[in-house]
Amino acid sequence: MATRGRKPTPIELKLLRGNPGKRPLKANAQVTQQAEAALTDDPPAMLLEEAQPYWDYAILHAPRNLLKKLDVYLLAAWCNAAARYEHNMRLAAKSDVIPVRGAKLAGLDTKDRPIMHNPFSAAARSYLKDMTLLASELGFTPTSRARLGAMETGSEPESPWLHLGRA
Repeated sequence: MATRGRKPTPIELKLLRGNPGKRPLKANAQVTQQAEAALTDDPPAMLLEEAQPYWDYAILHAPRNLLKKLDVYLLAAWCNAAARYEHNMRLAAKSDVIPVRGAKLAGLDTKDRPIMHNPFSAAARSYLKDMTLLASELGFTPTSRARLGAMETGSEPESPWLHLGRA
């Protein structure tokens, strides 16, 4: 069963931010300062062949030093879900509703048959839900990057609005 409320903030972030809540930290809490190996371009064997372009795109565009070797299976799951989502969306785009088939309805004209939602739409929604959850965990969404403190410096052009407050 899931815990209620917000996700707990890691001790490392509390120490970096100066413990803004001023609540006492656990006495046995230690900041782990181990060198983590960055994720390489080698995908795991579980990555689907059609998900390889998503892997390459994620490796190329993820914020620097965000993805670690420990994230390899989460990233592979995200890539697989993205490939399956795109495939199902292409199939669902042909028609959102389809006529019901069956032996009892074989004599009816197709326009007189009852309709049902395209099952590819439901599959695509399921993969989209998986992608959203995994993207949040991997730091691929703007809010998760802010939560993880993974903003890159110098990668965005300077805003013209910054000069308005200066005299």
